[in-house]
Amino acid sequence: MVGVTKDLQELQDLVEEINNWLQTVGDKAMRNDRSSNWLKKLKDVAYDAEDLVHEFRIEAEKHEENIVENVIVKHFWTKPKSVVFEFKTAHKIKAIKKRFDAIVKGKSYYSTIANSIPVDRPAQHVSKTIGEVPHWTIMDETSIFGRDKEKNWVISKLTESSIQQNIKIISVIGLGGSGKTTLAKLVFNDGNTIKQHFELILWVHVSREFDVEKLVEKLYEAIAGDKPNHLPLQRVSRTISDKLAGKKFLVVMDDVWTEDHAHWEQFMVHLKSGAPGSSILLTARSRKVAEAVDSTYTFDMPFLSEDNSQKVFEQNLGSAAIGLDPEFLQIGTEIVKKCSGVPLAIKVLAGVLRGMKGIEEWQSIRDSNLLDVEDEERKIFACLLLSYIHLPHHLKRCFLHCSIFPRGYVIKRRHLISQWIAHGFMPTNQAQQPEDVGIGYFDSLLKVGFLQDQEQDHSDEVTCKMHDLIHDLSRKILQDEFVSGIETIDQTKKCRYLSLTSCSGKVDRKLYDKVRAFYVSRCKLASDKTMKKQRCIRTVILTYINIDSLPLFVSNFEYMGYLEITDVNCEALPDAISHCWNLQALHVIGCTRLANLPESIGKVKKLSTLELNCARNVRSLPQSIGDCDSLGSLYLDNCGIKDIPNSIEKLENLRVLSVVYCMDLQQLLPPEPFGKLRNLRTITLKLCMALEHLPQCIILLDHLQYVDLSDCTKLRELPEGIGDLKNLEVLNLKDCESLCGLPAGCGQLTRLRQLGLFVIGDGTNHARISELENLDKLNGELQIKNIKHVKDPFDAEMVHLKRKNGIRTLSLDWGVLG
Repeated sequence: MVGVTKDLQELQDLVEEINNWLQTVGDKAMRNDRSSNWLKKLKDVAYDAEDLVHEFRIEAEKHEENIVENVIVKHFWTKPKSVVFEFKTAHKIKAIKKRFDAIVKGKSYYSTIANSIPVDRPAQHVSKTIGEVPHWTIMDETSIFGRDKEKNWVISKLTESSIQQNIKIISVIGLGGSGKTTLAKLVFNDGNTIKQHFELILWVHVSREFDVEKLVEKLYEAIAGDKPNHLPLQRVSRTISDKLAGKKFLVVMDDVWTEDHAHWEQFMVHLKSGAPGSSILLTARSRKVAEAVDSTYTFDMPFLSEDNSQKVFEQNLGSAAIGLDPEFLQIGTEIVKKCSGVPLAIKVLAGVLRGMKGIEEWQSIRDSNLLDVEDEERKIFACLLLSYIHLPHHLKRCFLHCSIFPRGYVIKRRHLISQWIAHGFMPTNQAQQPEDVGIGYFDSLLKVGFLQDQEQDHSDEVTCKMHDLIHDLSRKILQDEFVSGIETIDQTKKCRYLSLTSCSGKVDRKLYDKVRAFYVSRCKLASDKTMKKQRCIRTVILTYINIDSLPLFVSNFEYMGYLEITDVNCEALPDAISHCWNLQALHVIGCTRLANLPESIGKVKKLSTLELNCARNVRSLPQSIGDCDSLGSLYLDNCGIKDIPNSIEKLENLRVLSVVYCMDLQQLLPPEPFGKLRNLRTITLKLCMALEHLPQCIILLDHLQYVDLSDCTKLRELPEGIGDLKNLEVLNLKDCESLCGLPAGCGQLTRLRQLGLFVIGDGTNHARISELENLDKLNGELQIKNIKHVKDPFDAEMVHLKRKNGIRTLSLDWGVLG
């Protein structure tokens, strides 16, 4: 037994050694066929060794959850029922060692090959946070260089007068990464001409698969602001027709690939109710697309001039460009010239260079043989690959995981970070929470351009996308580790990332054997009672699927750490969820028939994040929720719950409680249980329109930093003593129209950045307007209500509004006089 555990520790050390080796030489081997096969075998052993360590740890935790980490192994092997597992583990360890020994024999052969490859050294370190990352909900036109001429030409063609009845189509054609989507966004956001000329302006991302039904659903979502949620296609089409009827509209269709005129005509039928002068702005890579859609005008997207290329480069260097040594600038100029005026290539390389402090690192980028290609399309890909090579190892793993999503997929930051955690990408020995480390990784991938289009919606959900070329890069790097079709049976032994969209037929169970990340959308998944337990899988995303046996399916993935179920037609989650010992994040979204969560949820001891979204039939949470000891984040959005169970008081690790648009919620929690949640940092109760008060004991939660009560229209008062929450940075009271007044002492909240509403009451226990004096960090919108209650002019003078430079919009409301 001691021998087995010793071998397992050696195996873990071996995994670390292989990963360090792969980090050093693996990327350059991708460019050499002779060495890449050898490294594939090495990487495959590393995967299998990691999976075995992962399996062992989970089994040990399952049997000895109360034993501290440093003695888990010792106690685990003393269990009689562990004998079979011990034997199998010992056998697997020996097999992996044998494979590794065989591979090592090829090391000298590999070294000879590797030494002949020009070296592009990976970055030794990239700061996890480099400057501020903007939220791009609206494009900042000052950050776009050299596109005014193109923008004006497109707008002039879209708005020119015409007697034709047909919809006008403008096609922008160019290489991937040349700036077509950026140009389309400039036009889309134009407030001077476009928004005055068109009554309705819509954006639809198309991508490679031109599925008419999917496009109609996307068009519906753009018009209605919500998903069709299983509505019949005929009803969806009728809604679109009604919304467009008699209106002059502009539809921007980004990234169109279809060259099939018949398919295009099938889609255009749904737009025929619009008024004359309606237009479509389309972006595509091929002129054949422009011909297939009968374009009125076709525009070839030019590359950037050298001057504008340099401006884009320096802008994406960010603060690193300030005071940069002339030698760095000269090398940068030479690198920019090799990018041939392609904005995406310039941005991504600049994003990597901004984290490099040594002149040798900049020189290695400039002198890379990867850039020595003439073909423009190949050069763009070479720039992206070079940028990937110079990423640190932890960011490479996080980036490659994003290959699992379809093109154009809107990625939620919160979900993505939970997936990274489930894969073990976050270090476990740091003082920081894994979620906070994940935000740093996410921001770093944004800075280098591998993630883009960050937005923040009305509910503060942060999302992003991947450029199609970046998406292609991730799958190209993974090669046969990635499978996107069930017909690719020859890749089953190597498949680690499985992404299935709109497939039919039964998924071969062998395809799951080594899979770590599984994404499936719009597929019919047949249950297979003969399918064995899958112990490699970490993340599972099921969306828009018909599945005949969800319980059986879930129980086959008992080692997964992340499960997301979106728009799946199910009335209940299976009791088998309790078998998922390692489940850390559960997201149930848009399952409108769902009526409850099973009591067995309390047996999922490692669950740290639970989200229920669009589940109006869910009236309550099970009492067993209090047994989820590790639960740190609870998100309830658009659910039918009326209260939170008292058992939540046992959740000592709860840091985030978000209850949004739960219209029936009248009481958050009885005072005593709520006061025990001393680790709460965030409370969101947005749009809970039946909520009338908060428990007084909220003032005991001295770690609170964020409280959002916006649109709680029946909320009449806040707890007295709320000024004692000295760490509070956000107290969003926007549109809390029933508030009688803020409690005295709220002026002590000197860290407040957001308030939204300050109500002056007429009672002795209400805050006077002078309490705004020291709230100088406030920004955004502020409404001061019931000014009629100001009795002393000196109180008003003490507000010092001129010092509050962050306030963009100030509204003064005297209240009803008389």
